Formats: sequence, C-alpha cells, structure tokens
Amino acid sequence: MNKSCDVMALVIVAANCALATNFLRSQSIGESDVAGPRGLDIQVKIESISEAQVILKVGARNVGTSPVYIVTDTRRVNRSKGPYLDTDSFDPAKLICSFQFYPPNPFESFVNGTSVHLTQLAVGESHEETLKLSWPMRTTLPPFSDIPQTRVINAKSIKLIEVRIGVLPVSSSLLELISRKPPPHDAFTGMEEIKVGLTERSLYELQEVFRSNVVDITKPPAGEATSGRPLVALVHEAGHVDPLKQQ
Repeated sequence: MNKSCDVMALVIVAANCALATNFLRSQSIGESDVAGPRGLDIQVKIESISEAQVILKVGARNVGTSPVYIVTDTRRVNRSKGPYLDTDSFDPAKLICSFQFYPPNPFESFVNGTSVHLTQLAVGESHEETLKLSWPMRTTLPPFSDIPQTRVINAKSIKLIEVRIGVLPVSSSLLELISRKPPPHDAFTGMEEIKVGLTERSLYELQEVFRSNVVDITKPPAGEATSGRPLVALVHEAGHVDPLKQQ
C-alpha cells in the first residue's frame, strides 16, 4: 500500500513539474505569441553598372512559418533617409547596406534623430527596394563608432556589397505597440519596449538580423559591359543623399 502511494505521489509530482515547465515555456514567449521558425531570404541583384552608378534590386521574402515585421525606411542621425552604410569590420572591401535597429547614439543622450518603419510580411510575402549607388560617399551614423564622425569610403577599395535587414516576430505585444503609433507617427527607434513573458525587452534586443547574398560589383551583370571603376555611394530611391555631408 505504501509503495503504491509512493508511486502515485511520484507520478503527481512529475505531472506537476511538466505542467510548470510548459507554463514557464509559454510565459517566456506569451501564450498568444507562439510562432514558428523565422526566415528571411534576401536576394540582391545588380541591375546595371556604369562609371557613375551601380543600381541594385533588393528583394526580401518571408520564408519562415509565421508572419514577421522587417525594418524599412531607415533614417540617419542627420535625418537623411536611406540604408545605414559602413564597410565590413572583417573585410574592408565589402560595403554593408543595412536596414536594422542599432544601439542609441552614445554622443547624444537626449536627442535621437534615427528612426525606422516596420513593414509586415506574411508567410511567402516579399518586399522590394531599389538602391542606387554613386560616387563619392561617406559612412553614415548609425552605425556608431568611438568617434561621432563619418568617414569617406574609397570607391576603388569596394568590391562587394551585402544587405542586412532586421526582423521582428509578430506578437500580441508588438501589435499592441504598433497600434499606439498610427501614421504619420509610426516611426520606431528600437528603444521601445514590449512585454516578453515576464520581462520587458527593447525592439533592438528582439530583432534578428538576416544577411543577403554578396554581390561582386567589379563584375558587370550578364550581357552588360562596364568601362569605369565601380562607384559605391548610396542614393536611395526615396531621395538623393549628398555624400559630402556627414550622415
């Protein structure tokens, strides 16, 4: 009899542990926020290359199993629009064009001129951008370094280009935040916090950054010839960016 009671007690304890584990797991992501694996396929294609300009077509497709929000319409510290630009820290011949959240400006504690918009992609849905690159150009802010200045990028040194995009999973907390910021006040800095389980986390902390294929701009597109050096400054389709100004 005692052995039977002991066995039954162990079964009850194991069941309670399993229930507690499942409860904590659901609380960590929110019961209504359960989502499948995220995936963003970013394809960059060279549209044309000339001595004065490189035009890229960027396509981002949600290949995951649940809807997501992607970062678009990035704005820099000086309030100019366009992707954030920098050279890769491991390969200075690679230009990085990014649409993502960055940490806040360490040199301006009370002013944040940067912002982005969030574009929702259903499963299988795509978003396209056209990027026009011309010379001369500078890096932008963000990303931030140890000095509050941009620097000139030598076009002759750039041979590769990669695009990076920040992705956020759709959740009830994120949808609630977005509902409080209707257009034209729908810009985000990344410092906004939403509830994740029992804690609050910023959008910057929650984003996952996906990378595109790397394109070689020293090689012309198929069937097209180029006689000039590749030009690597960015003029986003949304408007011309003066590359001589600090961004």
